[in-house]
Amino acid sequence: MLFDLKSKKYGFTLAEVLITLAVVGTVAAMTIPTLMMNYQRNIWESKLKKAYSITTNACERMLIEENVSAVNETSVYGEINNDTIKKYFKIMKDGEAVEGKGFSILTPDGAMLYLTAKDNGFTFYIDVNGTETRPNVVGKDEFEFRLDKNCGYDSALGEAASDAAKAFKEVVEADWKIKD
Repeated sequence: MLFDLKSKKYGFTLAEVLITLAVVGTVAAMTIPTLMMNYQRNIWESKLKKAYSITTNACERMLIEENVSAVNETSVYGEINNDTIKKYFKIMKDGEAVEGKGFSILTPDGAMLYLTAKDNGFTFYIDVNGTETRPNVVGKDEFEFRLDKNCGYDSALGEAASDAAKAFKEVVEADWKIKD
């Protein structure tokens, strides 16, 4: 009897191992895309908050350093170019005027900002992960917002507001959460 216990082999059959691997693989295939999308959305939300913070801080610095009471009295409002921008934004390369978007500003974390001066304030169009990185979809990684003459967020959107501006307002109202 003792001989039989030693000769008995314990373990899993090949079929049991393959079935287990198939089940684990199926569960992983269903959950990993969701986890990756949530991770990516968290990155976009973080970069959007950071870009908003950078722009409002730069705007407020303009008012303080130039000792003016409104955005339309600043040197940047008068002439947006690399010399005026570099005083208030840390940029990775010289920007240029881009038709339909404004003056480009590439931030150190890879976000692309476009600045336009109008209606006594600044309008920013932002691609949080840069123009070269996909998906480049409004409401996912592209947004637009306006800072008023006192550098505050102008949440009043007119009928002509862009989809990017509406998407930004939705994110702000949702406590900086980008919808699926």
